[in-house]
Amino acid sequence: MTALPNIGLMTAADLAYEPDDGLRRELYDGVLHVVPPPSGDHGWEIRVCDRALSAHAPDDVYLLQNVGVHVGLRRLFVPDLTVFHRDTPFHDNGYDPGGVLLVVECVSPGSVTMDRVAKPAVYAEQGIPFFWRVDEGPVLQSYRLDPRTGTYGTAVEIGPGEVGEPLAPWPVQLDTSDLVMPHKRR
Repeated sequence: MTALPNIGLMTAADLAYEPDDGLRRELYDGVLHVVPPPSGDHGWEIRVCDRALSAHAPDDVYLLQNVGVHVGLRRLFVPDLTVFHRDTPFHDNGYDPGGVLLVVECVSPGSVTMDRVAKPAVYAEQGIPFFWRVDEGPVLQSYRLDPRTGTYGTAVEIGPGEVGEPLAPWPVQLDTSDLVMPHKRR
C-alpha cells in the first residue's frame, strides 16, 4: 500500500506555482478548488453587470473580472467581478478585502453552494460592503452589509424581465432581460 504525501494546506502565494491553463483556482481554508472556465451565458451575465456598473463608476475605482481577493487566512476567492479602490494593495495573487467595494458572483451548476452560502458569509465577514448574485431566472439579488450584525442585510431582488436599481456603491440601473444573451431572448 502506497501512502500519499502530506502536502499540507496551501496559501495564496502557493497559487503562483499552479499552471496557467485557464482554470480558476480558489482557496477555501487552504484547500484548492479548481473551477472550469465559465460558459458563454455566465460570461455574458458578468459583462452586463460590468457595463451597468461602469456606466457611472467614479474615477477612483477599478472593475475587474476574475481577480483574486484575500478573504481570510488561507482563503483566496476569485469573484466573477470585483469593484475596488484603485489604491487597494495587491499581493500573493489577490487584492486586500479592505479596498473592495462590491463583489459579483454569477451562479453556475458547479458553484451553487459556494455562491449562495459560503461566499456571501465570507465576504460579509471580511467587511465587503456590497454583494451581488446573479441566479437562475435570471434574477439579480443585491445586498448591503449591515455593520451592526456583520451580515448582508435587506436585499433588492430584480426578477426576470424587470428593471431595477440594485444596492451598489453608486446609483446603478439594470434590466435583467439584458442578462440573457440576445439570441436566446424570447
